[in-house]
Amino acid sequence: MRLIQNKASDDHRTAVAHVLEGAEQISIAVAFLKEGGARIIGLLLEARLKQGAKIEAFLGTDFYITEPKALAHLLAIKKRFGAFEMFLANGKTATFHPKSYVGRSEGQVRCLIGSANLTTGALTTNDEISILATVNSDEQLSSDLKVTFADFRESGSFQELDDLVLGQYASRHKDAERLRRKLEKELEDNFAAQFDLRRLNGFLRQYRADKTERSALAKRRTDRDKALKVQQLIADLGNAPRISKEMRSVFAENLSNLISSREPYQHLWHSGDIHRRGSAALDHPKKTITLFAAGRKAAKLAPERGYEQMRQLALGIPGVGVNMITEILCTFAPKRYAVFNGNTSGALAAIGIGAPRSPTVATLSAERYTQLCATIDALRRRIGGADFTDADAFLNWLYFKTKPSKRAHEGGAPKTSPCVSRPRQVVRQHRASNRPFRQSLPSPKAGSPFE
Repeated sequence: MRLIQNKASDDHRTAVAHVLEGAEQISIAVAFLKEGGARIIGLLLEARLKQGAKIEAFLGTDFYITEPKALAHLLAIKKRFGAFEMFLANGKTATFHPKSYVGRSEGQVRCLIGSANLTTGALTTNDEISILATVNSDEQLSSDLKVTFADFRESGSFQELDDLVLGQYASRHKDAERLRRKLEKELEDNFAAQFDLRRLNGFLRQYRADKTERSALAKRRTDRDKALKVQQLIADLGNAPRISKEMRSVFAENLSNLISSREPYQHLWHSGDIHRRGSAALDHPKKTITLFAAGRKAAKLAPERGYEQMRQLALGIPGVGVNMITEILCTFAPKRYAVFNGNTSGALAAIGIGAPRSPTVATLSAERYTQLCATIDALRRRIGGADFTDADAFLNWLYFKTKPSKRAHEGGAPKTSPCVSRPRQVVRQHRASNRPFRQSLPSPKAGSPFE
């Protein structure tokens, strides 16, 4: 017994010839037959038929890959030799996918079983692996092979090949080929610019050579550290039984430092358009503070569990979407949670990875988000990023590098967005403030309860 691969000195064509050499009974079962393979095997079979061998061949038709011309070539041989039986799968049962060649002579059985169909490539040049074995006729493998081919014959899944069967198959094959060519053209057009490692590596070289982006990445990391402190402050507000007017102002000021790019706020989260929806959360301090407090705990969990907890809370908070909850989670745990927004989706599409185009907390499930985290983490490793902050920076750069000039975008835009809409009194109280963020909390006072 030995392994057969298509190497220069030991290919499947040579192995098949060895199996059939001197055989008195030959059994073949393959999923696909093409014209080149039919001509190779035809010569071998005809030589054995002239020596009185009996041959049975079972041929698959799934996906209409088997070629009518190949069947016609072997049918012509069959017509000259009554000891040659050919059976064509009727396609009405399970997929027929074996690749087995068996030659029996007195007291001995040779077989080649593996991956090679009857095509020129499979027999000579493709990457294929099969086992070539020789056993005695009374051994278990010999018996098992005999039973297997008897089952093929008795299964009702095959028709004996003649011109009528061939004509019917040829007609269906013609229709299938027309549809296949159409589909292949559509796929080629659709995937023309899609992912391969060379394309990704080319983008990565450009990114690393971009001095502006290197500086921006350093700022992004600094801002992430500042954002963590801000998130901790907001989460700590949840410890108070009631919230005073001043504490509401603390909340608004700090959330604005995360989402707003207008002076005096710092826009510490780098999702550029997050203010458009996120500003609505300023009107719901109790629920939003609860979200931050929950995020601090959820960030310690696996992405599927932590994201789902945040998603459920976000469903009831106007202005809170996937972008905000993944920013919260990524800031608390940048090695576990990825930021996901429209820019992320667009960048992934540029390298051939499908992702939701307009994700919402109602539509982006925990399972799908976890898959996206795994994909982005694999990308992070390829680019040598320390955590998801680095991956987000690269994806944001890639989005703007590849997007059509007039394409609308969400998240990660240059920081030229207008000020967020803000609660009226809070805006008047804090717009003049030059503090980056308030680092201490007033003592809780009796006042209006959380909303």
